[in-house]
Amino acid sequence: MLEDIISEWVGCINEYYTMNRDGNYIPNIDNKLKDDMFEFIKSNKTLVHKQANVSIIQSHTQACYTSRKLTEILVQENYYIAIFTIK
Repeated sequence: MLEDIISEWVGCINEYYTMNRDGNYIPNIDNKLKDDMFEFIKSNKTLVHKQANVSIIQSHTQACYTSRKLTEILVQENYYIAIFTIK
């Protein structure tokens, strides 16, 4: 039963994206299914947006880590160059 409902939603959503991206016309579905489908589409868009934000945050964190490590290496190399030059 649930699998049939979800399959119908997926079919309608695919048809929605294929036939009419503005959402004004969706053939062969009743209002309840239409409302459920739009809720599903809205949730999907929200999830995609959240995943994009998480990806950006993870990339930023990795960039900060890499930058900090590179700075540590450069500072260490400059330290060794300074000691070698003094001797």
